[in-house]
Amino acid sequence: MKKIVFLFTGLMIVLGAAAKPKATATTGVSEPAVDRRVELMTIVARLAGYPEYQSKFTPAYTDSLDAWFAPYKEHPAVEYMRMMREKTGLSYNAVPIMGVYLTDPPHLCPRLPLTEMQPESRWGVKYGTKFIKLLNKFYKEARCEEFFARQDSLFTQVEKAFGDVFAELDTEWYARFFGTKVEGGMIPIVGMAFGGANYGGHIVYPDSTVDQYAFMGSWWMKHGGQPLFNRTWFFNTIVHEFNHSYVNPILEGDLRLEIPKQKLFELEADHMRNAAYPNGRTVLNETFVRAAVIRYLMDHKADSATIAREMWEQIDRHFVWMPEAVELLGEYEADREKYPDFRSFTPRIAEFCNETAAQIDTIRARRAAEKERMKANALHVIAIEPFGNGAQDVDPKLTEITIRFDKPLVGRGYAFNAGPGGEATLFKFDVKNYSKDKTALTLAVELEPNHEYELVVLHGLSFVTPEGIHMLEDYLVKFRTRAE
Repeated sequence: MKKIVFLFTGLMIVLGAAAKPKATATTGVSEPAVDRRVELMTIVARLAGYPEYQSKFTPAYTDSLDAWFAPYKEHPAVEYMRMMREKTGLSYNAVPIMGVYLTDPPHLCPRLPLTEMQPESRWGVKYGTKFIKLLNKFYKEARCEEFFARQDSLFTQVEKAFGDVFAELDTEWYARFFGTKVEGGMIPIVGMAFGGANYGGHIVYPDSTVDQYAFMGSWWMKHGGQPLFNRTWFFNTIVHEFNHSYVNPILEGDLRLEIPKQKLFELEADHMRNAAYPNGRTVLNETFVRAAVIRYLMDHKADSATIAREMWEQIDRHFVWMPEAVELLGEYEADREKYPDFRSFTPRIAEFCNETAAQIDTIRARRAAEKERMKANALHVIAIEPFGNGAQDVDPKLTEITIRFDKPLVGRGYAFNAGPGGEATLFKFDVKNYSKDKTALTLAVELEPNHEYELVVLHGLSFVTPEGIHMLEDYLVKFRTRAE
């Protein structure tokens, strides 16, 4: 990342406008990076109690973070972020996008003037200006420069682990598929404390070029610092986040979609709200961003099992109309003379929303029948060893837990999450190894006495057989250790 140097006289720092804004966006796909500005923002959000930034998925980092910054939970910058969550709904993607809007530390100021929409509408000029002043104060008083210096080797290790995944991305596909080219760069940022979440964002420059950001958090870390991630799922997430750069501006700017997209949202409103998709705008964007990921896989000759897994991943997230949306984009691809770009296709998208709302009972019945046909041959967890799942007297001195499946797996991937009890019930573990016959995965664990534990074995892309057979539902491991 290029460093922009600003000269200041005394303490006269103008934060409402950038000293000399960078004239244009980057070009091409940048190397994946751990960005200290983004880490700084997530640290303050974590101290402010933002639930989405309380992850312990990267203990080699978050344990150090929590210990270092514990004395600063009541710092004015932290208190200000607490206030902003209440007042403006500051959360999720609005946190990291402010980071990349700033110059590199130790002197943090906007690279471009703050507006009511940039870096994100929940900041605004008034709140953003005040916060940046407090953030500079926090950076100095909490000795952030020293903390980050101690993390350099870990950051380098993480960046190296993800580098070759991003290199596989066909960036020219976006212009081919959407029929337009966004002038600017694609910048992947690997978040150290995103907690499994991924976000998108962008910065528009005065010459109308755009830097598109993919803030990536879909990964774990062994206690020794080694990153763990499912390569396929991570790659698909990259495609997903950059799709937003093309889909969102077109669908959000078409008034013909206002009523149809609300109809689509109402079909799964409760589930979508729970997933932080609170309105028709976000649900319509997510529908076609996700459908475009599947078209990307198809265009790049992914095998049928990979495509099916991605399709069902979206159906299980309550986009029950996903196969129909993918088919609709196939219609778009098949007639580019009629539809030269994605914008010209929006009338068909409006029709799709109306048709889906009218036929939702038929669509749901179709999905249910498809799932029943798949269940007979699906992959299942058949045992948790050396105790039975649900046991209430597990030995707290146990050092290994084995998850056994009913079919041999490929034996390369794994994906877990915290259970309903959150990270308070998630035990410390490292992935040890697959069995020789690839039917079992052993975890090295650390348990405490008299404690309730949960772990979700995630279905989808990670646990899969060589034939592409996978789990259809998540599997909850739940047990309690006995008192010593």
